Amino acid sequence: MPVYKWNIIEKYDEHKDPAISILESRGVENIEEFLYTPSLNNSFKDFSQEFKKSLEKGRDFVKEALDKGMSLVIFGDYDSDGINATAILYNFFKYEKGYEKTFYFIPNRFEHSYGLSKGAIDDALKRIPEGDKALFITVDVGITAVEWVSYIKSLGHSIILTDHHQKPDEMPNPDVLIWNDTVCGSVISWIFSKALGSKSVESVANSAVATVTDLLPMVGFNRVVVKKGLEVMNTNPPIGLKKILQVSGIGDVEITTYELGWIIGPRLNAAGRLKNSDDAIKLLTEKDESLLEEYAKGLDSRNVERQEKTLEMYNLASNIDESDLPKIIFSSNEDYHEGVIGLVSAKITQKYYRPSVVISLEDGVGKGSVRSIPGINIIEILRKFDDLFVDLGGHPMAGGFTIEQKNIPEMERKVSEYISKEFNDEVFVPVLNIDLEVPGKFVDVNFLENIDKLKPFGTGNEQPVFLSREMGVVNVDIIGKNKDHLKIKLFDGDNYHKAVFFGGATHVEDFVIGEKLDIVYTLSKNEYNGNKYVDLIVKDFRKI
Repeated sequence: MPVYKWNIIEKYDEHKDPAISILESRGVENIEEFLYTPSLNNSFKDFSQEFKKSLEKGRDFVKEALDKGMSLVIFGDYDSDGINATAILYNFFKYEKGYEKTFYFIPNRFEHSYGLSKGAIDDALKRIPEGDKALFITVDVGITAVEWVSYIKSLGHSIILTDHHQKPDEMPNPDVLIWNDTVCGSVISWIFSKALGSKSVESVANSAVATVTDLLPMVGFNRVVVKKGLEVMNTNPPIGLKKILQVSGIGDVEITTYELGWIIGPRLNAAGRLKNSDDAIKLLTEKDESLLEEYAKGLDSRNVERQEKTLEMYNLASNIDESDLPKIIFSSNEDYHEGVIGLVSAKITQKYYRPSVVISLEDGVGKGSVRSIPGINIIEILRKFDDLFVDLGGHPMAGGFTIEQKNIPEMERKVSEYISKEFNDEVFVPVLNIDLEVPGKFVDVNFLENIDKLKPFGTGNEQPVFLSREMGVVNVDIIGKNKDHLKIKLFDGDNYHKAVFFGGATHVEDFVIGEKLDIVYTLSKNEYNGNKYVDLIVKDFRKI
């Protein structure tokens, strides 16, 4: 566990609503609107006129294409956002609209690489009736595909490009561009489906899953979408998403952003990481319920395989001398699976709080994935040496690249030298932001329900973190199937509290009965036999 620097933002005022204190300290301007979320229609007004006009243009273009009897090809991506985005538009055209000549295509990571490419376009066209003209509608891809958009049009086909990734200097020239970078690809698909006349209540749940798994800021329109999507997930979820939860062992519990981001999302992603996304897209578009459980079980099995490969690679890559940590960690190996290098890089960065680069090697070529820490814009740094890469893309906190194996040593040397020179040791000390320092006696069910007004939590609206000082240790037990967690009973001088420290078994000797600790934690509701309790989920602690 990293040694954190604690940043205590606010102290608890028992005469003030703690939820409001947190929002004020986070700089939220319209607190009332945040607490009493506006409707989707009211939130939509914040989009630009350019975006709204592109929806109208896209609607008119689709109507013309359908009138001509053109085939529709919904062209997506193999991650959770791309799969959900594809399913939203496919389900609208195929089932709501009843348009038979509707097809989807998800590229295979290992055959087609990412996004639009000649191979992917040619294979997609094999799905439409021979001699037909097609209208491609890309979702979550295409904004950098200048050459391939032109290729589609050179074949006599049309293309509506919808995407949310950053615009390049040279833009493609589709028939219609529907672009916005404040939401994910699935939300653009969902908004577009509404502009086309969709009445589906369920598709907002797909948008919510994608918003959480794509780590979009949980503010503004994104937060409204996720709140609405969670309402659907807890009342009448899309059957495919419901099957994933059932197969994953999720029973009759409230579905939260945790289930969207840590149960559903990884299983949708796992298919495309290891093989292809067939089971994932079929699960979200198939109407024969007898097949859905088979698809869901397939995704669950693939996710287990993905976890095993990730752990296997992580054990290889993370064998690092912690007494002399470099400022950036590199690891390359011919045994690394290209589909999970990003997950391994993320785990290394999380453990060591260092930028990390993990590279899979094959036939003299390396495929790399990069993760960074706050304060180090990794893609900006890598672009200083872009002559060493075959291709390179990403954003400040993550990136990916292809590189000739012979250039890897020089790349590692130059990037290491640059980071060592430009960043001092302070950047590599993780900061734990603590929203409120609060005496333990105030932490009860009412306090938790007050804080829950801030849900849903996620990127940009993180779950609040609290600090309570001088919490006495009454009892401690090692728990969990693998005996790697702690259950701790604490006493604040007035009340007892149950705390859970996930992954904390190695610290069991620090929790000495009778001694007092300062505890940093988040809150979780625990319901048992009709009664509500509050669990403290330990994030860090200090001995007094």
